[in-house]
Amino acid sequence: MSDLRIQYDEEMVGAGHPTKEDTLNRLMLAEHDSAGLHQRTTLLVQEDDPETGAEQAALYVKESGGLTELFFRGAGGGTVSQLTKEGAVNAGRPAALTGCLPAWSSANVITLGSGEVDIRGSLYQIPAALTKSGQSGFTAFTWLYLKVYSPASGSELDATAIALDPTAPQWSDAYKAWYIGTERVIAVLRSDATGGVERFSCDGKIFQISSGSIFPLSTSSPATSATALGVGLPALGRLWWYGQAYLSQANAQTYWVYMGSDGTEGSTAGAIAKQNAPGDYVTPFSMMTDASGNVYYHVYWSGTGSLQIHCRGFALPAGLAR
Repeated sequence: MSDLRIQYDEEMVGAGHPTKEDTLNRLMLAEHDSAGLHQRTTLLVQEDDPETGAEQAALYVKESGGLTELFFRGAGGGTVSQLTKEGAVNAGRPAALTGCLPAWSSANVITLGSGEVDIRGSLYQIPAALTKSGQSGFTAFTWLYLKVYSPASGSELDATAIALDPTAPQWSDAYKAWYIGTERVIAVLRSDATGGVERFSCDGKIFQISSGSIFPLSTSSPATSATALGVGLPALGRLWWYGQAYLSQANAQTYWVYMGSDGTEGSTAGAIAKQNAPGDYVTPFSMMTDASGNVYYHVYWSGTGSLQIHCRGFALPAGLAR
């Protein structure tokens, strides 16, 4: 762009002169009209995110992924938000999460597939699968949350931007997702008996423990009235979870198992299993937990036996599902 300032060999002339160019207003009129209103704003490409003072904000452009994109930074060196992606306005849905599927490699190694994730209103990419080693030292049989950080600059995430954290996340109404502080939670895993990562599978809809089960109940004296059963699932609101009920009895007898998502299930509704002969019986089931993460069960029986209830996995809730 040419230098529009008044030069040393030009006269200082204002608007309306009958024969001479308006030099006093030339610089202002390049991007404003005669009333001082913006016609356009041309931004120079920045190499880094600019610093902002306590009462300042910055609208600027810089390169991202080989393209010049528009960014905004809030006051006091605040959060950086990318406003365009590939030259188009970045108006993706809140909590955007595409791909980024976790996978188990070993007790201390997980991978995270390529994809995109929205973190506090800015979209970031994982261009290729990431490997995260050294995942050990957790408390045994603890839920772990896979979180991702906003990078200091750019829109790509690497392995340093992901971590496992046992801290229970909080739901963000503003961003429609789960967060631990300013880090976006994108998956839930579980530790094994040695404090490593339990073998699991996750297809973006369902999380499943691959190498075992969680035993919310194993007893020879099951309750005969509706009783809360805490399945130990993460604090992610009401969850649809599934598992199996194992019945075992030595004699022919009536043995019914009832399960539901609250304590009002009637004795003639909600039966998931019935056995009238000796032996073992296995039946799968699925149901929604209540707001406290509980389901309810009770049995009707006329003899003796045992009951085990296993949790195998759960449907991922809003903000975590793909």
